[in-house]
Amino acid sequence: MRGVEFVAIHNAPMDPGPAETLRILVVEDDRALRAVLVSTTEAAGHQVVAVGDGLAATRELRARPFDVVLLDIGLPVVDGWHILGELEGRRIPSVIVISARGEERDKVRALDLGADDYLAKPFGSEELLARVRAVVRRARPPAEPSRVVEAGEVCVDLGTGAVHRAGEEVRLSPTERALVVELARHAGRVVDHRTLLRRVWGPEYAGERNYLRTFVQRLRLKLEADPSEPRLIVTVEREGYRFGPAPPPPRPAPPRGG
Repeated sequence: MRGVEFVAIHNAPMDPGPAETLRILVVEDDRALRAVLVSTTEAAGHQVVAVGDGLAATRELRARPFDVVLLDIGLPVVDGWHILGELEGRRIPSVIVISARGEERDKVRALDLGADDYLAKPFGSEELLARVRAVVRRARPPAEPSRVVEAGEVCVDLGTGAVHRAGEEVRLSPTERALVVELARHAGRVVDHRTLLRRVWGPEYAGERNYLRTFVQRLRLKLEADPSEPRLIVTVEREGYRFGPAPPPPRPAPPRGG
């Protein structure tokens, strides 16, 4: 892989931040919990649509746009895994899986299928709203000057968040996009695990290494020529990850004349 290149361009910036009112779809078959989710999010000023099964959720997602989906996994008719599969690779909506299944394998599977976060029941209203704010912040980062970082066949526009491989735009979830932009912003340098978690997910996620491993693997599957031998998103043992090759070492100074 050739070295990393930075190219300045002048595209329109991304949305500078989330709107005050979000469009939220609540998908939960438990009537009492569904009512709590609706009242909590509506009290925060959001527009909420609530359904009790996966088929109704699929219809709503096809009928209108949403910013965030609060998705239960154990749904009647069509389960949450199927809905995650249908949403895979979309910029919006951001998806928070809400599930009584607190096992690590379920969390990893949900993240693997494209969920942006996973919230195990029970949880408090403040934690729920904080997670909603966090996923929307990742989907709508602050505007910055547009600059393209190129590494091999992959181009990452730091301003718009667009990612291309061999000239074709790659479909990424909001969190995948935020992670690759953060890595590309520091191309050629190692970014440690805690810094990536803090900057992409937020300070409360600094110890969630499983999130980082899962999303790095998803990016490799979409961007690497050979995901089993990554050359674009490189693991630096016990330190973190690096986007693209390391810069060449400085040339030694020529010997002084006698």
